[in-house]
Amino acid sequence: MSRIFFALWPDKETRSSLGTITQQFKDEKFRLVKKSNLHITLEFLGEVAEDVLQQLVAKSNCIQAEPFDIEFTRIGWWRKPGVLWIGTHHIPKQLIDLVESIKQIVEKQGLETDKRSYEPHVTIARKVKQIQLPKQSFDIRWQVNSFALLVSESTDSGVEYHVIHEWPLTK
Repeated sequence: MSRIFFALWPDKETRSSLGTITQQFKDEKFRLVKKSNLHITLEFLGEVAEDVLQQLVAKSNCIQAEPFDIEFTRIGWWRKPGVLWIGTHHIPKQLIDLVESIKQIVEKQGLETDKRSYEPHVTIARKVKQIQLPKQSFDIRWQVNSFALLVSESTDSGVEYHVIHEWPLTK
């Protein structure tokens, strides 16, 4: 069984821009997310058996969703669970539609989905007990052209995420 999640996986340029924001917090006393792990979770599935994983991949081939742009303009902090994140003020309709399509596939496989209101964000640090949020402004635009299914693997140097399968978004 593997820890699996659907995500938006940034291109090299977007990852670099997100990493620049992350590095502003390198001297803080919390755990920064590695630049190579930055992403937007669409749906976290947790432990999934190999046969269910293969069914998810097959069913996800049928998802029809359009490319879209997402603009990151703010930094936020959730006290519980102690997460520092980069987010947006505007959630594209295409993103909401993509998340709903994924949830339908996941539920048809008998898996639980997150029932909370979807709030797209890129986690940049964990174990953040307290922080004075910076007042600076920034604008990172990401042209999203695909979504992916990823596996989370524990290593000696921490968690690493690897793309299992990626699907293009088409017009």
